Amino acid sequence: MKVLNRWLSLGIILILGCFLGLLGNSIWDQLPSAVNRVDWSSEAQWITSQETTYRFFATRRFSLSDPPRSGWLRVSADNDFVLYVNGRVVAQELSYQSQIPRNSLGLAAKISDPFQKFNDGVAYNLYASDWIQMPYPRDWKLTSYVDISSYLQTGKNVIGLEVQNSTKKPRVVLEGTVYTLAESAPINLTTGATPWRVSALSYNHQRLKWSDPHYSDESWLDAKQLGRVTEATYSRLSKNLFSRPLQGNWIAGDENSQGEVWLRGLWEIPNKQSSRAFIRVAGDRDFYLLINDLLVNRFVGKQLDLSGPATLDDQGQLVRFNGTQLYLIEVTNFLRPGINTIGVRLARLLDPDWSATKNGVLTPTGAIQFFLDGWVETDRGEMIAPIATDANWMTLTEPVSGWTEGKGTGEPAIAMQLPQSQEFKYNIQGDGYLFNYPNYLWHQGLWCAGGIISTLIYAWGFGRFWLARQNGWWDSLGAGTALLLPGTLFLMGIGLLKHRYAEAEKGLLFAQPQSNALILLTFIAIVLLTLLWSQIRQNSPTWHHLTLCFLLGLMICIGLGWATGGNAVAILLAAIGILVLTLISLWGGDRLRDSYGRLRQTWPTWGHWVLLGAIAIIGFSLRVYNLDFADLDPDENVSLDAVRGILRTGAPITTAEIWYTRSPFFHYLLALWLRIVGDSFTNARFLSVLWGTATLIVVYIFTHQVTGKVWIALIVTALLALDPWEIWYSRNIRFYQATQCLYLLSFWLFFRGFMQRAGKWYQHLFFLSVTLMLLSQEATLTLLPVFFLGFFYFYRPFRWSSDWSIILGFVMTMGVFSYNATFFIVKTLTPLAGLSSMTISFIKFRIFYVSFFANEFLVGFNRMHILYSCLFFAGLLYFIICKNSKIAFFYSSVIINLILLTLLVALRASRYTYPFYPLLIMLSVYGIFCIAESLDKNLESLWKKPLFIKGIATTFAFLLLLGNIEPGRILNSYNESITARHLQVSEYIREHWRDGDVVISNVPAVHANTLGGADYYVPHRGSFFDAVYWKNGRLIDRWEGRQLLTNPDQFSHILAKANRVWIHLIHQPQLPKDYDFAKFHALLRTTGQPVLETFGTDLRLWQKDDGLLRTLPNRGRDLGAY
Repeated sequence: MKVLNRWLSLGIILILGCFLGLLGNSIWDQLPSAVNRVDWSSEAQWITSQETTYRFFATRRFSLSDPPRSGWLRVSADNDFVLYVNGRVVAQELSYQSQIPRNSLGLAAKISDPFQKFNDGVAYNLYASDWIQMPYPRDWKLTSYVDISSYLQTGKNVIGLEVQNSTKKPRVVLEGTVYTLAESAPINLTTGATPWRVSALSYNHQRLKWSDPHYSDESWLDAKQLGRVTEATYSRLSKNLFSRPLQGNWIAGDENSQGEVWLRGLWEIPNKQSSRAFIRVAGDRDFYLLINDLLVNRFVGKQLDLSGPATLDDQGQLVRFNGTQLYLIEVTNFLRPGINTIGVRLARLLDPDWSATKNGVLTPTGAIQFFLDGWVETDRGEMIAPIATDANWMTLTEPVSGWTEGKGTGEPAIAMQLPQSQEFKYNIQGDGYLFNYPNYLWHQGLWCAGGIISTLIYAWGFGRFWLARQNGWWDSLGAGTALLLPGTLFLMGIGLLKHRYAEAEKGLLFAQPQSNALILLTFIAIVLLTLLWSQIRQNSPTWHHLTLCFLLGLMICIGLGWATGGNAVAILLAAIGILVLTLISLWGGDRLRDSYGRLRQTWPTWGHWVLLGAIAIIGFSLRVYNLDFADLDPDENVSLDAVRGILRTGAPITTAEIWYTRSPFFHYLLALWLRIVGDSFTNARFLSVLWGTATLIVVYIFTHQVTGKVWIALIVTALLALDPWEIWYSRNIRFYQATQCLYLLSFWLFFRGFMQRAGKWYQHLFFLSVTLMLLSQEATLTLLPVFFLGFFYFYRPFRWSSDWSIILGFVMTMGVFSYNATFFIVKTLTPLAGLSSMTISFIKFRIFYVSFFANEFLVGFNRMHILYSCLFFAGLLYFIICKNSKIAFFYSSVIINLILLTLLVALRASRYTYPFYPLLIMLSVYGIFCIAESLDKNLESLWKKPLFIKGIATTFAFLLLLGNIEPGRILNSYNESITARHLQVSEYIREHWRDGDVVISNVPAVHANTLGGADYYVPHRGSFFDAVYWKNGRLIDRWEGRQLLTNPDQFSHILAKANRVWIHLIHQPQLPKDYDFAKFHALLRTTGQPVLETFGTDLRLWQKDDGLLRTLPNRGRDLGAY
């Protein structure tokens, strides 16, 4: 035990030392790029449409009589936006994944410039996203800066904005200026101060789009002003990076025989307090940049920009920027007060042929040029210490040792032409110091080593002198370490939350300039509080208590002063609260402990059932509230269509006349339910609500019997009741919630019937539950190997004479499943249309994308599962060490399920991991509380007194997990359109229907339940699974049984025969990257006129009077597959 305690003490010291070292490094050495509140001008105002709508379009038109010199703007849109300049997309932020709105994405996750996010963290590369019961992230809190210089032109210009919100309250604020080469007055672009016009529909004149500078918007209305920007919006960038004119000149120098040029400049930084430093740098060849002999990075000169948005020009060609990159870099951590040296190496490409294939142009002759300007900003935003390339820079043909450190002399650089903003593509690089990994990690390592040494000294000192433990060095160290444990748990929790919220809105709290200092102060306050508690426990003199209370209050007041900007009221309230808590701790602590003891003794044995009932009622309320508001997603339409087929014919025949034989138990049960309560999609969803509420009861019973602890079962049930993923699928017309409930019921019955041998009835019910589970979702077949392993390990000895019913139950279960699988294959078998369409079974062996299911399950949407996964693996290690085979079996079942899903399920979707998601939460919670209990026992043996570490760790863990769920955001989600409002479009068509109308749609299944299906289906990039099949020589979509439309020739043929054509499209502001698909999609988006543009979807109406398509070259016709 002594050896274990020693290792435990050293482990705590090592962890705490690293945390303190990293904090110190970020506060005093390598300052991270903090987000700062954007200082909007007093004239800037939010604007919106005059009509109530989910989406609106805004334009600001102006003319330039002189050539433009530069232009910039910054924009915050609530919530999605696309920015156009003269018809070209230049920036965007869309909460879309695979053309579908997804509220599970992080804050500004899909912003076109990733360096404008609020930190330098790299997002987890999740292949797909799901929906959860959460509002969309408030992306307007991050302000985007855009340089528009290269997009401006002499004559007519237009700035266009497309803004969309999941509620009918979209809004946008924009501030910017355009400058010309002449001395004419700058053109103000700011909303609220200049004439912006808006429309709720994206009209076009023939092929002239609304964002074109020659489009007339005279019929558009003036923007509705909503008032000044009072909310806080943030950015890591400085406004001066865009608004400040380029300084200095291009410079050049003599080349050596290898085509190299070496340049050096000196940058003097005053001792005056500075906050941040920035440079803007460019080269017409590739170059290396060093500051104080530290490499910043290697940069590319001219290149084709393939990462940004593409636009289709008037000739139908994809347009992208091809020019010189101007890199915007923060270099704060490279600089020091005094003289700093900037070194540059430029090199000409040696192989012209390679250059032609790489950059599209031959390496030209002439001087190699370089440009740089920069400045330092104070805390007040003032610019000081400017630097720019000019003739004062030095050049050298050959490198000299120490050249980048200021040694050696050279010739003056050659000053060339002035830089022009229009020749550049602005390229934001963020904190340049992060590119220098060796130096960055070296500094962090030194700080961590210092933190560990300091923690070791403090821990020993607390034990030796504060607690007077003098029975040896290890005794003092162990006792002092126990005092530091609450602070260690706090820093561990903060570290986990930082990682958890690195892509989420709450991450803004950790990106503030003083956030790390506040974390350190809070840690000190917790240590002081722990010291105060230790003195109270030892009955020390009252002046000890008062001294510690004073220091504690001082730390908290300083922290509040930083956090609130010196708000005296907040600091006063905090001081009063500290005084009250101190008086309670000094004179009321014993009474509180006595009251808690009496409460435990008088709490009735049925009290936990009362709490369970309250949790179940809350869970039910969250699942049933406003159930009919969210639109049906395509999968819900499929299930509802199949169920209505059962109600009509007794068989799950869909509108496409295909048997939908997946999940027969769920769909036939749902048909029976609708027969009883009435056929509506709200009633259909209500059955899932009941399944979701039943899941909470099953989870409680299962967790209670596995862990033996009521309070752990209540916590797990409460977490699941509030979980946004659980709530979402409990409000969904699909079989996932029923499958999860049966999955957990099967596990509980297996635990009772085979692991505990509690009776034959548990075994019989187990086989029934497994059969229904397999008939609800065939992918749960991956669970059977887990049961096989558990049976062979725990159910020993096996006797044929008494256990024959087990064999019979297994045979019957597999027989039913095999019949269902065979029936599924036969009834849904259709001719394979092409290799691009997966009309085969989704359960098959595969070995590609092996990390998908583990990523989706263990990381989760918006990193929602990160905390659970950390606690899960910590618990797994603990139970392996403890050799607890039963609990380890449940842990291994999760891992085995992930492995089997990876190997056997061909369709990549996070929902296939949904059935065993509650196991992840249950094992995470149980594991961390068992670890806390073990930690409590080990540290008590060092202190010789109760430490209540388990209670402290339990409180930290519960608050951590509760913060992970964000219950406040869940409550704000019920009036948001989480899924695209396709049903609204379908009902609009039905209300305005005329005989002979034709419906074209690229949205699967949505019209099956209202219109009986669309007439033509346009496949999109997501149409790969169960998409098409052959029928009577035609290519048909499997959802609604309608013919595919894939090219302009077919489209022209349809228009020639119809009087009116409805065109229903998934809202996709950005054109696809595929050239042919982009042209056809642009054709559909500009045919006819818009009649309804709602959240996530568009509806256009073409009428005979609009005319046919313009004549296409006669190169043969393609009217589809025959």
